[in-house]
Amino acid sequence: MTGGRIRVDGKGYIPHSPRRSLRDGIVLTPEDRKAEGLILPFSIRQNIALSTLKALARWGILSSRAIQRLANASIERLRIRATSASQEVRRLSGGNQQKVVLARAMSASPRVFLLDEPTRGVDVGAKVEVYNLIGQLAAKGAAVVIVSSDLLELLGLCDRIGVMRAGRMAGEVQRAEFSQDRLMSLAAVG
Repeated sequence: MTGGRIRVDGKGYIPHSPRRSLRDGIVLTPEDRKAEGLILPFSIRQNIALSTLKALARWGILSSRAIQRLANASIERLRIRATSASQEVRRLSGGNQQKVVLARAMSASPRVFLLDEPTRGVDVGAKVEVYNLIGQLAAKGAAVVIVSSDLLELLGLCDRIGVMRAGRMAGEVQRAEFSQDRLMSLAAVG
């Protein structure tokens, strides 16, 4: 799909760059966290701070205390299991790596979260924690758009599901009308 329209707060939106989208309150957590979401040799602290470097600086100099406070708060809030905020992200489990990606996104205080396969490659316990976090974000008024190949995940998390087929919208289903059969029939070629 190479076209379409995006509306944020009822107004048309054209994404110009990742930096501009971040400034406009829109974040993306990519499907491939290792290749696109994290800098694996960096620490948890460094990865979490990446989206808010300007806010963590004073007179153009990064505040190591502010970065540490942000990292500690994120580790506690998202229950990231690590030896410390200085631990390299590559040494974490898949679920904890995903939580670092989410912590970085949340550190920017966005209004819109685009979560691409938010629980791919994480264990059941981490999935539940990510699901709870998504629910908290939505309850606080954030728009959360989830792209997932896991139908049960979508049925459990979403208020409505848009089904894509061959690069086009095949249909949209509201929560009251959710059923696996209905969604599969929209996804089926025919």
